[in-house]
Amino acid sequence: MFGYEEGAFTGAKKGGKKGLFEEANEGTIFLDEIGEIPNSTQTKLLRVLQEKEIVRVGGTKPKNIDVRIITATNIDLEEAIEKGRFRADLYYRLNVLPILIPPLRLRKGDIYDLSIFFIKKFNQQYGRNVRDITSEAVEKLKKYDWPGNVRELDNFIGRAIINMKANDTAIQTNHLPKLEKFLETGDNNDAQRENREDISMGLNSIVEKAEKEHIAKVMTECGNNKTKAAKHMNISLRCLYYKLERYDLE
Repeated sequence: MFGYEEGAFTGAKKGGKKGLFEEANEGTIFLDEIGEIPNSTQTKLLRVLQEKEIVRVGGTKPKNIDVRIITATNIDLEEAIEKGRFRADLYYRLNVLPILIPPLRLRKGDIYDLSIFFIKKFNQQYGRNVRDITSEAVEKLKKYDWPGNVRELDNFIGRAIINMKANDTAIQTNHLPKLEKFLETGDNNDAQRENREDISMGLNSIVEKAEKEHIAKVMTECGNNKTKAAKHMNISLRCLYYKLERYDLE
C-alpha cells in the first residue's frame, strides 16, 4: 500500500515503486476487509489519516497525499476493539460516515436484481447470452439463508450458468446447484431461527438490538419529534441524530 524505495530489499525495482496510496492521490482508495489488517499496518494507516502523508518502505522522507478512503468489513469492529484486535483511534478516524448493509437473508427482495447483475458479469466471462432468471428459481433462492451473503450468491449464479445448455437463455430451477440448508417455511421455523440468532449474537449486538428497538419505540411515542425524544431518553439531540442514522431509523 505504501510503495518502496530503490534498494529497500533484494529484488526491489530501480527507482522504487509507488504504493496504492500514491497511485490514488487526489482520488479514492477502497480497502476491503479492513478488520483483518495487522496492527502494524493499522498504525501506518492511522498516520495516513492523521498526517495525510506516507513513507515508502526503506525510505525516510514523507510524501504528502490527498486520498478519500472507503473501507468495508464484515466483522464487528467495536467488538474487535474490545478484544484488542483493532485500534480504537483508527476506528474513529474511519467511522465518519458509516453505511450499514444488512445481510442478504434480511433483504431477499434484492436477490433478483443481484442475480441479473451477476448474470451479466458471467456472460462476459463465459461468453454466454443468458438474459434472465425465472421467478420460480428466484423464489427457490429466497428460501435459503445465504450465510455467505452476496458473495455466495455470486458463486451460486456462476455455477448455475455452468449447468445450462448453450442455447438456454434463462436460469431455471433445474439449473440451480443443490442447496443443503433450505429453511422450512412457517412461523414456528421463523421463531426458532430468531431464537438461534439471539443466542449466537455477541453482547454488543444484543445491546445494539435493544437500543435500536427502544429508540424506535420512543420516536413513535413522541410523534417523531426528535427534540422531545432526545429529552425523554436523556441524551443530546446530536447523539440522537447519530443513532437514528446508524440504525437507519430516519
